[in-house]
Amino acid sequence: MPAEEKITKGRCPECGAEKNADIVAAYKESWRLDEHAIWGHTDYRILKCRGCDSIYYQSAEANSESINYYYDIDGNPKQEYEFVYSYWPSPLKRPRPSWLDELISLDSVLHSILNEVYSGLDSDLAVLSATGMRTAFDRATELLGVDPAKTFQEKLKDLLAAGKVGITEKEALAVLADAGGAAAHRGWKPQPKQLETMMDIVEAFCYRNVILDGQVDKLKPQIPAKQKRQRF
Repeated sequence: MPAEEKITKGRCPECGAEKNADIVAAYKESWRLDEHAIWGHTDYRILKCRGCDSIYYQSAEANSESINYYYDIDGNPKQEYEFVYSYWPSPLKRPRPSWLDELISLDSVLHSILNEVYSGLDSDLAVLSATGMRTAFDRATELLGVDPAKTFQEKLKDLLAAGKVGITEKEALAVLADAGGAAAHRGWKPQPKQLETMMDIVEAFCYRNVILDGQVDKLKPQIPAKQKRQRF
């Protein structure tokens, strides 16, 4: 492999797009239709990210019919082949929160549900992701002692009464429930920005009530008590 082909740009599943990567292994497959003078090729590569050392797969496909015509800065006509890139694992559409792995010891079920939601977001499965967010909320409320058999509105009332949510968050969670119901029962497919807002609501609720409350409980006994002033 020539020296200039040992490094390329890739979309690392951890670091994101346009990151330098070492080409660990490569294979090129070419084809040609002589009767139509059409040809194409696909470059298959195993890459190692130079930022985080992640290993991932990239394919780059081009053919003689996919050409981008343009003019350079001096006005000269140019052309270049357009490559179609594919990656595995799929690049992360939403970064995982730093506290996600803490859920494994607290509740493996909620951890599993959230992981499936993130996988759905990575794979552009909008409907499944939206319904999974509603399921994650239901599981989190069960951990907080709310009866899982109750309706969503009853759960929200219990959370408000117990001080687990405020009025503003209660309204946001109600919107989340309606969105999840629309996806599950009315075939609504949320757009990426809408999914982002919905996941913001889920993450904030889970973090504050499942993760942060536990951390606060651990912090309290570690704070030194105030020393009484001695009078002389």
